[in-house]
Amino acid sequence: MNKSKTAIVRAKITYFFKETFRAHSKAEYKEIFSRGLNDDNTGVSGAYPWLYVRAFFAFLVLFTINVLVLRLTNNALHIPSINFLGGITFTVPFIILLYELYPKRDVSLFMLFAILVGGGTLACVLTQACYMFIPIPNKWIEAVAAGSIEEVCKAILAIAAIVVLKQKNPYACFLTAATVGAGFSVIEDMGYIFYYSETYFVDIQMTVTLFIDRGMSSFCTHILWTGAIGWAFSYIRNPFKSVRFILTLLFGVGLHICWDLPLEGWWQVLDIALCTIAAAAVNIAIVHLSRIKTLAAEVDLTSVNEAIIREAKALGEKMSYTNAANLTYVIMWTVICVIVLLFCAMPIGMEYKREEFSSKEEFIAYLEDGRTFEKNFKRAYDPYGHNVEERYTRDENDNIALSYVIQSEKSGGYEYLYGYYVGYDNGSPEYEIDSISVEVETNKLTYTYACSTYYFADEMVYVFDINSDELNRYVYHETDGTVTAVLNAEEFEGYDMLIVMCSVGCATALACSVIIVGLRLKIRSMRDAD
Repeated sequence: MNKSKTAIVRAKITYFFKETFRAHSKAEYKEIFSRGLNDDNTGVSGAYPWLYVRAFFAFLVLFTINVLVLRLTNNALHIPSINFLGGITFTVPFIILLYELYPKRDVSLFMLFAILVGGGTLACVLTQACYMFIPIPNKWIEAVAAGSIEEVCKAILAIAAIVVLKQKNPYACFLTAATVGAGFSVIEDMGYIFYYSETYFVDIQMTVTLFIDRGMSSFCTHILWTGAIGWAFSYIRNPFKSVRFILTLLFGVGLHICWDLPLEGWWQVLDIALCTIAAAAVNIAIVHLSRIKTLAAEVDLTSVNEAIIREAKALGEKMSYTNAANLTYVIMWTVICVIVLLFCAMPIGMEYKREEFSSKEEFIAYLEDGRTFEKNFKRAYDPYGHNVEERYTRDENDNIALSYVIQSEKSGGYEYLYGYYVGYDNGSPEYEIDSISVEVETNKLTYTYACSTYYFADEMVYVFDINSDELNRYVYHETDGTVTAVLNAEEFEGYDMLIVMCSVGCATALACSVIIVGLRLKIRSMRDAD
């Protein structure tokens, strides 16, 4: 790259950065929200992206506040707000960024929001309708089915939106399709956050985890997969007869299938990384080439580059201080939000925690403290055995008769207690086993634990629930054989971590406040000097 091109690239980066963080006027807000709504929407916009940053931090702060209130008050009224904000915090600003990168002025932001809501909803409805008729026997088939059904359904709605809007610009079609994918992603993300963080109990740790996981993955999943299909539909002539269009569709389907594959460990990390790189590379190329072609058709790029260099140099020292102050605000609130979310996710004072078990056997092993016991409910009463307890009652003739007996037996290093109801047939006693208990030494003390009944779908299992005091409830998932258990949470004793986080937050707020005050004083002195 020669010096002139290097200077242009450097100037673009500087200008982009300063435009993002500088203060924007009401006229600039009016301009971006009125694009595509005026009678004259010709030409290109000379503005650099900036609204997406403000939208992201507004949503992030609101999400953090609602999570903090829920954490401190446990008021379930904040759960819907958390689900909603958790679904849009990353996705909607990303769509706004793609919209701001679109150079022409013939697309409305409000129209995109309508497509996001309507197109995303219809894509979800069509997807669920297809799922009703397709059996999914295992996770591998589920990955193939999800990738195929969801991408085809989103593509149908994206193409329908492009046709209705009569858009021909490849970038505009990419943006329209990406917005359908964003709407699908928002609905799916809100559903995941709601289901996995509130179905069993209000699990704030899971809420924050899903917020970050689903939010970060939105940059390289539904939005980009569907966007590439929309771009190909406009870019390729006679797309339904084109092999290239079919390959683009299969590209999105293939990435979705690979993303959902039930891999584990480093294989899963490698799979996700490759899917992310492939989707990002293709879509960055689409955005870049589409922008260049659109701008080349409207303006002289050489003069634009020269204007960028002149404006970047003309921003002056005062604007640099203003931008530095705004950036400091962003850094301060970002650090505070991260610290607050970490605090909310820490199990300090929480009543419950959720734990996932890969199988019912693992769950039973947890309940039985990893021990192996005998559960012989067919054991017959031993008339020569050792009775540790006998209960008597009076019969109809006012005679004292044995009614219940508990018999002990040692086996496998444990002492078992078998309880029997005693009935009489023609004067002969009949023994019917009622319960089994076992004596177990825990922390140098001996406790007696009864054998309880647990149900896993249609299967009934007897369990010596040594750790049942920790169990609040459990759910068995027939589809994959896993068990989700809600356990009593132990008080987190690492208050030193809480102290460190509070210290970091206070130090960051104090340092940023000092910097901001200093920058503001410098700006005022420069203004007075002028």
